[in-house]
Amino acid sequence: MKNNIKRKDNIKSVTLVIDAYDDRKLEIPLEVWQVDVICRMLGLSVDTANLDTYSMRSKEQVDEDMKMYYHILRNLHNKE
Repeated sequence: MKNNIKRKDNIKSVTLVIDAYDDRKLEIPLEVWQVDVICRMLGLSVDTANLDTYSMRSKEQVDEDMKMYYHILRNLHNKE
């Protein structure tokens, strides 16, 4: 029996693809929580209703966020 769950988006799966110059490909399936983490880190926003558009923060903005992230994590670990 097929499960007919109504979803608000049409995403079936997400895969990270590493495409090498020597024509090798590595496809890594991602779980929803992993995609959420990556999107938050990159400031990535995807139109999941129709997959027509996406936007992402600049490399400089992501670099600044990652500096702050690592600084906060380092401080938390030092306090423990």
